[in-house]
Amino acid sequence: MKNRIWILVVIIISIVGLIIITDPIVFASDGLLTKKEVESYDSQYDLGATRRHDSEITGVYMFHLGNEKVTVQSERMQEDKPIAVDEILPFLYKWQRQVEDSAFRVTIGDKKYYYTIVSN
Repeated sequence: MKNRIWILVVIIISIVGLIIITDPIVFASDGLLTKKEVESYDSQYDLGATRRHDSEITGVYMFHLGNEKVTVQSERMQEDKPIAVDEILPFLYKWQRQVEDSAFRVTIGDKKYYYTIVSN
C-alpha cells in the first residue's frame, strides 16, 4: 500500500514537472504544434522537423500556467495578423485557425514563441 502511494506521488510530481518544463503547450485535436522560443520576431528561424496536422483543423488550444497577457498573431506572407484569443478555462486558451495559417507568433508577457501547424 505504501509503495503505491509513493509511486502515485512520484508520477504526480513528474507530470507537474513536465508541464512546468514544457509550458506553454499548444495543441490541436490531432497533436502538439512545433514550438521554438525566440528573442524577437525580426528574423525567421529554422524550426527543424515539423509535425503534420489535418487540414480540417480550425481550433488551436494553448495550456499555460501563469497570468501574463497572451497575444497571438498569424504570420502570413510577411504580414502579421492579430488573432482573437479566448480564455475558455483557467490556463486554457483557444484561437481559430484559417486554412492559410501555418505559423503563429505567440507572446506571453516578455517571452516570444513561434508555433507551426503544417497541414497534410
